[in-house]
Amino acid sequence: MIYPEQSTLSLDDLMEQKVGVGKYQIITLAILVLIDLNDGCELILMSFLMPILKKEWQLTSLQVQVLTSVFYLGMVFGSLLTGVVADKKGRKNCIIFGCFSQFIVSNMFAFCNSPTSMVFVRFFYGFVFGFTIPLTTCMISEITTMAFRGRFLIIINFFVSLGKIYAFILAYICLEDFHSGHWRLMMILSSFSALLVAILTILFMLESPRFMMASNQIDEGLNIVEEIIHINQSTPPWIHSYFLTSFPKKEKDPFPGSKYGYISKSEKHEIEKWIRRVFKNEKRGNLLELFNTSNINTTVRLWTMWFFLNYMYFGQLIILPFIYGQKNQSFFDYLSAVAGEVPSILVSLYLIEVPHFGRKNTMALSFLCASIFHLLSYSYSWPIFLTRFFMKECYAMLYPFSTECYQTSNRTLGFGSASAVGRIASTLSPYILIPLFEYNLGLPFISFGIGSIICFGACITLPFDTRGRVLDAKNEEIELNRFDQAEEILSQMLENQNN
Repeated sequence: MIYPEQSTLSLDDLMEQKVGVGKYQIITLAILVLIDLNDGCELILMSFLMPILKKEWQLTSLQVQVLTSVFYLGMVFGSLLTGVVADKKGRKNCIIFGCFSQFIVSNMFAFCNSPTSMVFVRFFYGFVFGFTIPLTTCMISEITTMAFRGRFLIIINFFVSLGKIYAFILAYICLEDFHSGHWRLMMILSSFSALLVAILTILFMLESPRFMMASNQIDEGLNIVEEIIHINQSTPPWIHSYFLTSFPKKEKDPFPGSKYGYISKSEKHEIEKWIRRVFKNEKRGNLLELFNTSNINTTVRLWTMWFFLNYMYFGQLIILPFIYGQKNQSFFDYLSAVAGEVPSILVSLYLIEVPHFGRKNTMALSFLCASIFHLLSYSYSWPIFLTRFFMKECYAMLYPFSTECYQTSNRTLGFGSASAVGRIASTLSPYILIPLFEYNLGLPFISFGIGSIICFGACITLPFDTRGRVLDAKNEEIELNRFDQAEEILSQMLENQNN
């Protein structure tokens, strides 16, 4: 893409022309999905803990509500902090810190022997969980070309669902039923995946070159791009034939300080002009930037969707163990309901890049369908499977949209703050759902249906879709991109008519 009056080369262009997707991106994806796998596992383990602790420690309903909500309260603070820190200190260091912290806090559950100690541990567990959530999506979006960015983000999000299955395996090994078992051992076993990710990140992952350039560390950022190119040179044929890995030749006039010689002086000069234009007057890690004239309409709608989707998605995870426990159902009944998330990956991978669906329209349709099946769940159990399917479909599209709609300078903050708003809903949900459950088993699903309808309204009024949009696009570039897409569609229609 040509940026008028300023630059003939952007970082997106450089990544597409000289990097593509290859061995490095696949290795990084394999590491990052383990973070989301662990996050999905944690969500289920936290929901399994509450019925057990209620019986073992003879907790009151208020104590159960506090212990449940404090986990999500920790997630609020963790999500807010990661936006500020990662947009100033980098993605890689935050991933290492977050994963080591997860390992330590998970093992602290072994020493909990009272509601007071559990409050502190669950808060810090939620804090670390919230801290790591935005990092995976932001990192992968910044090292992947536009053609595969959406699908990679969906794969990362899908591993949250696989993490829930991993949690069921741990629960099956360690717990007897929804009311008893070796829950301390279960939490210790869940900690080792976080330690593994921290070690693999240190050994194999590079910092985001886009972050480095947004931080005005241009030479360092370009050398990271060259390092990725160098690693991708050994990409297996079956990978580069599908992912379109680039194999550029070394330049005759590489920029001064070039590590491998893949980027020329002139290319560096154009990148510098692009950086000055795109990141001019950008304030990194500044919450007010999310409410400037370019972002406010998106931010308000995004926060609305995150708030109510979290209330529905995590609220179900909170309340289902109580419902199934009262009905004397097993872990496999719970698993069969949550398994509705798994087939959503296939649908998401297809729809995310389809012009008439993309992120926005797929979300809107999924919210509408979720509202219908939530209301049906008031009377029947079978629609719960479909509510999980459509809520996961919403999440699969909301993750890439939330990552792609903000500038690099505030991308992690934008995603993290939206996630934090969602965790506020999760924090409040026990105080709403448990009283509703105690009054009538089906009432929580009525509240989920209302939330889905609100999200549908927020989604259809979003000002744009991020499908086919370059990262760090300015408003005028978005308009040019829309014009180009309209011109392309018109040309195709004329061509078809002539044929």
